[in-house]
Amino acid sequence: MFDQIIEASKEQKIVVFIDYDGTLSPTVDDPDCAFMSLDMRKTVKKLAWCFLTTMVSGRCRDKAYNFA
Repeated sequence: MFDQIIEASKEQKIVVFIDYDGTLSPTVDDPDCAFMSLDMRKTVKKLAWCFLTTMVSGRCRDKAYNFA
């Protein structure tokens, strides 16, 4: 449906907010082991090329940046 979303958003400003833990990465017992899969990284990169995209997290900014 990604192409349909892009088509429907023409001439509009879309902003995407995505939670990290449990959304971009799987939920795990040790938060330091919550890594995004390669497929998820590719998807987020594709999304960010089309829309203003930001990650939401309760982690400190440096840690969230390094995980992403």
